[in-house]
Amino acid sequence: MIADLLKDEQYKELEKEYRFLARARGDTIDKLECVVFDLETTGLEPTINEITEIGALKVKGSEVTDMFSSLIKPRAPISAEITRLTSIDDEMVKDSPAVEQVLPKFIQFVGQMPLIAHNAVFDISFIREMLRRTNQPAINNSVICTVKLARHLLPELANHKLHTVAQHFGLKVANRHRAMGDVELTFQVWTKFLPLLSEKMINSQRELDVLLSRM
Repeated sequence: MIADLLKDEQYKELEKEYRFLARARGDTIDKLECVVFDLETTGLEPTINEITEIGALKVKGSEVTDMFSSLIKPRAPISAEITRLTSIDDEMVKDSPAVEQVLPKFIQFVGQMPLIAHNAVFDISFIREMLRRTNQPAINNSVICTVKLARHLLPELANHKLHTVAQHFGLKVANRHRAMGDVELTFQVWTKFLPLLSEKMINSQRELDVLLSRM
């Protein structure tokens, strides 16, 4: 029945009209206003570890419109292993604000915009846990995970880590494992995904949300 519907000429005309209206409203994903963000943390477990840095870019399509960046002073000392990985140590964050001060500013920066992150489940889990831990309201922004998109669009890659995907597109990989460096790289990857999504007839946020919900 669904297959017959997809072949129906009236359905095809309605689909064309929907895509035309989406473009006319400016809500196609190549014009999508969203926030690309990344965190650095003291470990992998949000119920135990803490955020040490938030970086974010507010973008519209391939244009950056604003940015947010802040180091955060955790309650516990930063381990040598984390310092080796992120280059963030106790000295760097000693005068930085606590997470209770930074998160409200970040949430205000984000507003209701969709959030884009590489392996978004990790970053979102930390944001939600820190909001819960500091008695702040939860967020329900839509989330676009570039790892999921990479698996769908580039199944031939050996893995879908950020640097692997970036290298596939010939992007310069620099300043990795600092929040803003990873944000800038994720944003470049996102812009490379846009034409690939269009080739698969994914042109609106609604269509993208449906695709991601199936992954």
